[in-house]
Amino acid sequence: MERFRMIFQYLQSNSESVTNGVYGLLALASVKLYSCFDFSCPCVPRYNEAYGLGVLLVPPAALLLCGLLLTRQPAAALEEWRRPRGRRGKDPAVVRYMCSSVLQRAMIAPIVWIIITLLDGKCFICAFSGSVDPKKFAGFANATPAQVQQLLAKVPCKDDELVRNNTSRKAVSRYLRCWSQ
Repeated sequence: MERFRMIFQYLQSNSESVTNGVYGLLALASVKLYSCFDFSCPCVPRYNEAYGLGVLLVPPAALLLCGLLLTRQPAAALEEWRRPRGRRGKDPAVVRYMCSSVLQRAMIAPIVWIIITLLDGKCFICAFSGSVDPKKFAGFANATPAQVQQLLAKVPCKDDELVRNNTSRKAVSRYLRCWSQ
């Protein structure tokens, strides 16, 4: 534990190049994490959207938090903002610059995660398969609204018996994959 604390203090106190290297490693870790992650959509009408958006947005939020905790600049910006006025006036531009600098660096890993997720398309298809307009696809014309919702929820599941060889499922999947690209 002591060793971890010493490494953490070293990273916080050292130069910008070390900090940028840490942010780069965090971005590479997000790529490796996504490649290890096996995404499997639940294919249930009410859960697809929450599950897909959760995988798309929760890990980037955690990566952003990690990125913000890696540097001392947020603490320095807070100290600058809270210090008494004194003889030297407070310049809001300095605080804005420090905050934007911290956010720009911390956003690298979350943006990499979101880009990889959207290029892969599985999470996007899972999240938005239930919100596609069924009138655009011919295979849903004779189905009741409940059946349409069930069929749309099964779009991400290629091996499901209900939609295995359904051309409309393939069309909806391609349509959503194009939107995610």
